[in-house]
Amino acid sequence: MRRSLPRLEQIEAFIEGARGPTFRAAADRCALSAAAFSRRIQAFSDHVGARLFERTAGGARLTDAGKDCLAELEPAYLELRRIAEKVGDRGRRDVTLSLSHSLAVGWLIPRLEKFRARHPDIALTLKTDRGARGVRSGEADLGICFTDIDLTGLDHVDLLNVAATPVAAPQIARAFAEDGLDRYPLLSVTQPTDLWDWWTRSTGRPMPSGQVTRFEFIHALYETASQGLGVAIGSSPTVWPFLEAGRLERIGLPVARFPGGYQLAAAPDRKRRGPVGAVWHWLEEQAAATPQLA
Repeated sequence: MRRSLPRLEQIEAFIEGARGPTFRAAADRCALSAAAFSRRIQAFSDHVGARLFERTAGGARLTDAGKDCLAELEPAYLELRRIAEKVGDRGRRDVTLSLSHSLAVGWLIPRLEKFRARHPDIALTLKTDRGARGVRSGEADLGICFTDIDLTGLDHVDLLNVAATPVAAPQIARAFAEDGLDRYPLLSVTQPTDLWDWWTRSTGRPMPSGQVTRFEFIHALYETASQGLGVAIGSSPTVWPFLEAGRLERIGLPVARFPGGYQLAAAPDRKRRGPVGAVWHWLEEQAAATPQLA
């Protein structure tokens, strides 16, 4: 009787587990929970009929049987992945990018015409997701996440710094030197909730006495400020379309830099796909060309 083959996802779990450094890290690379990853390892061990890992103080390591299995299996597995990705690239030129609504509207969308001119053959889909869930699950090929998001097990690089300073409509900005912040309503966002407090602490300025109105979407914040209805905390990189259009202006107050910023992330196997790599490099180029608040 012909023996059935193990499932490919079980083989993947075994190879990722062998790469270490821990089962937790390997589970993250496979976008699995720890329990689901352990079940796949156990199912593969049962299929092989041998104990492949042994527990240690540092996590798990291959047994002799596991080492023999890895030496035989890994080259074939990697070749299969290479062929599958090559065949897939011939037909797939679509890439899904996840990022927050604010960053999509304030930074990426104004640059999409440049992207289409550079890569007319790649269909870029945007998915609004502040976290990395879509990248881990495979719903997104790439993600732009703030530094408070756990990116363990993903390839990631620093992409965009974030800094903030008060901005207002031109008529307010021109008169601001005489009036001061206390005369105007203060505008901010719901997340983070204490943006004005953070800016005053960071710059050593006294907290203005005006009431703070908060908006869920940063684009609504800037639109309201551009109508002369208050002074907003403008954050780079999202404030630049309004500054460059002259709809908002800086009012001569200091800039505060966030301790974190945005990071670009992808699962290692997704990043190796040609169109995904092309989008990754294009995003890095655009980030490098983005002006900084000084």
